[in-house]
Amino acid sequence: LLKDKVLFGSDYPMLTPDRWLADFADLKIKPEVRPKILKENALRLLGIPARADQAM
Repeated sequence: LLKDKVLFGSDYPMLTPDRWLADFADLKIKPEVRPKILKENALRLLGIPARADQAM
């Protein structure tokens, strides 16, 4: 599924993280997909185990 293949990317340093996240918040993305794009897919791709105490 596409929701499991999308990663968040930026054009830093041209825009600040506050701006990226504000623009991302304006997108019509289901709430359960947002953590995948912002973190979970990258962790899986890089082979980093998710920690239960670091929920988004």
